[in-house]
Amino acid sequence: MICCSFTPFRATLSPDRDEAKAAYLLINKMRANPSAYSADMGVDLSAIKKMPALTWNDTLAIAAEKKALDMAQRKYFNHVTPEGYGMNYFISKAGYTLDKRWLANPANNFFESIQAGAANGEESVRFLIVDSNIPSLGHRKHLLGIDEWNASLYDIGIGFVKAEAGAYYQSYTCILIAKHQ
Repeated sequence: MICCSFTPFRATLSPDRDEAKAAYLLINKMRANPSAYSADMGVDLSAIKKMPALTWNDTLAIAAEKKALDMAQRKYFNHVTPEGYGMNYFISKAGYTLDKRWLANPANNFFESIQAGAANGEESVRFLIVDSNIPSLGHRKHLLGIDEWNASLYDIGIGFVKAEAGAYYQSYTCILIAKHQ
């Protein structure tokens, strides 16, 4: 049997919306003036141009929260669920309209950055912007809208979940930045 939704969550885990909001605010501050964060981040962001602020989207936030909760509960860290579903599938199922071509492969993920282990939402963003050991700098491009595709995205939703005591990662963050079809 193929699972088509996230697993039900234990009551002990819940999204931390204050941390998600802090991450959202930091992303928009960094998009407004990337070079101002170069020294703080330890990476040169001076060549990155300013981008418009992203708009909070509740549908994306709920999908991001569910993904972060699912990873925390089932103790995995991946852009694709153990059943083979990527975030395009879950974003669409949540009611956010995507181009049908983006749903052709159920494992597609065009809109997600994930991070595990940060102390808080802002630290998650900082880890993703630095993108250590990620040669493509895909997370940095996604969050700051650096390339043509990511610059075309305008809605954002974030899920931040603190894991249970003793878990391998202390937290899971899912950041969805997307656009309708």
